[in-house]
Amino acid sequence: MRLSIFILALLVLAPIRAMAGELALLTHDLGVQAHIDPASGELRGRDHAGKRSFNLEVVRALKHMLGLETPIREVLYADGIRRLDEGGDVAFFNVYRTPQREHLYKWVGPLQREVDYLYGLNGTLSLKSLEDARGVAAICVVSDSMHHAVLNKKGFTNVRAEATYAICFDQLKTGEATLAVSSDETVAQKLAASNIPISAVHRIPEPVVESAGYIAFSKRVDDKVIQRWQEAFNALVGSGLYQDLYDRYYIR
Repeated sequence: MRLSIFILALLVLAPIRAMAGELALLTHDLGVQAHIDPASGELRGRDHAGKRSFNLEVVRALKHMLGLETPIREVLYADGIRRLDEGGDVAFFNVYRTPQREHLYKWVGPLQREVDYLYGLNGTLSLKSLEDARGVAAICVVSDSMHHAVLNKKGFTNVRAEATYAICFDQLKTGEATLAVSSDETVAQKLAASNIPISAVHRIPEPVVESAGYIAFSKRVDDKVIQRWQEAFNALVGSGLYQDLYDRYYIR
């Protein structure tokens, strides 16, 4: 794979460092899907661990294709959004690209597409729609996330905002939250991390949102840098390496 990335890099490499300062590469909510490589000190995805592991390895491949040595750092989601809003040379992933956010950032991707639902313990089996969810005590979402914005826009007054998905699913287990939000592809990991059996959980059939996750860049980042990142991403997909990374790091 290293040789393939090197060959792709010859196609897309440009003097990207001259067009931007030290581009900070940030991600969030890695949990058990990543580890620190003792040889390099870099964040690395774990094999077959899920979406965040996969996204991490895709961005690692892209930065190597573009000749960047900047390490990827994990931050809280709200801190990553704050860094984007402050307008420095920042890239933050995975961020959902919504109409409300479209003009706020610059975008590269999509890293993946997914559907997100509300989940509750089986005592919530009577809940069949988002309208039903308006009457529960608390819906836990990650603070400043797309889910937070969508439910607020829909007029939900029972939203509890927390720093991480792990907190939300822990609160689902303790009863502090009645419902928690997750993509259908990553809910199994979140439940396992909170020691909640999948059989104990009910999903409200109506989705909260269908979305696509991207690398978001602050508005300050030069458009030529965005173009090079997108070209690198397109090359990664077109070469088949994107699928190789999916097969190795996504859930199987």
